[in-house]
Amino acid sequence: MSALSATLLQRVWRKVDVKLSIDGEMHILRWRRSTFMDEVLFDDRRVATSKGLFNRETIYGLNIEGEDGRDLKLVFMIDGQPDWSDWSGEVRPRGIRIETADESLLAVGSLGPDRMEPFRQLYDRAIKAAGLS
Repeated sequence: MSALSATLLQRVWRKVDVKLSIDGEMHILRWRRSTFMDEVLFDDRRVATSKGLFNRETIYGLNIEGEDGRDLKLVFMIDGQPDWSDWSGEVRPRGIRIETADESLLAVGSLGPDRMEPFRQLYDRAIKAAGLS
């Protein structure tokens, strides 16, 4: 079993960059969206694509061959729809998740484990503001 970790480097309009540490070696996993195609790059090598105008694939099964001959299998999920509820002004993908067969390496945004429904967040803030909690 190899030691794995993932860190989100960038999540901006049509771009996601994730740093993967695999047995102490650093690798970069990138997702790029263009007008008619999404692509997933591992160390600047294309490992998956999704084509279309509207309904593109959002779950990628990646089988990445290491230099030592071992295969690394990852599931990369991305919610590529813009997060319009983000009031920072950045229109970025809603969520990202990377998993192995054993564990979740990275879960952010709408694909994160602590995601609450927007109505529930509003309700909780209203209860706190009214002093009823």
